[in-house]
Amino acid sequence: MLSIPKSLLLAVCLSAAAIAQAQVSVPIPAFTPYTQQCTVCHNAYPPGMLSATAWQQLMADMPSHFGGSVMVNVDTQNDISDWLQKNAGTFAPAATQDPPQHRITQSDWWQAIHRNSKKIPATFWKKPMRVSASNCSACHAQAATGEFNGKTAKVPK
Repeated sequence: MLSIPKSLLLAVCLSAAAIAQAQVSVPIPAFTPYTQQCTVCHNAYPPGMLSATAWQQLMADMPSHFGGSVMVNVDTQNDISDWLQKNAGTFAPAATQDPPQHRITQSDWWQAIHRNSKKIPATFWKKPMRVSASNCSACHAQAATGEFNGKTAKVPK
């Protein structure tokens, strides 16, 4: 059996982990070409949420980006790719796993946070989606600045 001090330490550590998980901040360094090109279709995801390898492969798969037709000037594409790789993996869980098809929402860490959230009932994921799981700003008002605070997230009904 754990002694009281060890039990207290364990409780504090678990609480700290939950708070850290709920208050995720992944900075998005300013880089106009990335913002201009990528926000045409989706959120400008923080580069820290994927590894350098994942970003390199994603950018190499242009112009058939997730089944869409994406036309970007080759020099701009190379600049964005270099910038993404340079700023990749700053969110610790992202540095250790390349999710299937490089989809952030398919990563183990994203699944653990969102599928086990007390704010998001299990039934939310079973109904037809009015909001895509990849649309961070639907719940996180400050997603564009890299703030993903679980305490301030508002899940659409």
